[in-house]
Amino acid sequence: MNQNPNYIFKEDSIDWKRLEEIGISRSRLEEEGNLDLLLQGKETELVPVRLKTSAIDLTLDATLRLAADGDGKTIVEINGIQPAK
Repeated sequence: MNQNPNYIFKEDSIDWKRLEEIGISRSRLEEEGNLDLLLQGKETELVPVRLKTSAIDLTLDATLRLAADGDGKTIVEINGIQPAK
């Protein structure tokens, strides 16, 4: 993918290995048009996420957004979506 001048973030600044661990793949984000949104600093459409630790195993739909932490490192913000009642 070519680096678009409208991008705020670079693809290589994303920790793809950690995202794969929670079920988010680069190829799927790209296929669904969400990778461009992320790199532009925008929020994605809904994506399935699986958070699994020794204490929990949680699957949810969420939106993602890239941000910079205090050290300037790119992090992924996960905003879980509550199902409608």
